[in-house]
Amino acid sequence: TLGTPPAPFASNEGSEGKPKAKGVSSRSSLQSLIDNLADNASKSTRASPTVRTNRFSGLMGQGSGSEMMKDDYMNFSRTGRFGGESNSRFGEDQDPMNKLILHVHATSNNTILSLTDANGRVIVNSSGGLVGFKKAQRAGFEAAYQATASVANTVKERDIFVKNVEIRLRGFGAGRDAAFKAVGSLTNWNICAITDVTPIPFNGCRPKKARRL
Repeated sequence: TLGTPPAPFASNEGSEGKPKAKGVSSRSSLQSLIDNLADNASKSTRASPTVRTNRFSGLMGQGSGSEMMKDDYMNFSRTGRFGGESNSRFGEDQDPMNKLILHVHATSNNTILSLTDANGRVIVNSSGGLVGFKKAQRAGFEAAYQATASVANTVKERDIFVKNVEIRLRGFGAGRDAAFKAVGSLTNWNICAITDVTPIPFNGCRPKKARRL
């Protein structure tokens, strides 16, 4: 007759013939338990894509989330100063020529004017030096007035339709007021906005040494 098996190879029954507790299991049952836990973990991490799209489709509106993401990707266009289409910032139904921008750079030496579209492309430009003023006279009131008149005449000669215009003033020269008054008196443009874009340093570069007079 065979004796009782050794302790490491004992059966699931105890010494009295009763089954052992669930916590005490053989090596094969322990391995199966580990496999089951691994399968459940992998199933929980691998969520179905349809479940994900349906979960977000109710928040985003009609259609699945993947279709809406595809539409957004197809309609995407590059924007920025050196890239993108002409209507990239405004959409297909809007024209950047609907609102033009008149940049007035008034310094202590000259007044430079640039008429651009909404995307920043220059259409017409002029300055106090281009209209015939020399040296210190380029920064005067009359030079800026004549430069603005030159811009208005060029726009009229090229038959450019100006519906709305925004004036952006930069600098503290005498050409600020002259350009604004010239636009109001010499043209019939609709001024929709006046913006001061003069850069103001917050303790930036060290200023130049004061002159001795």
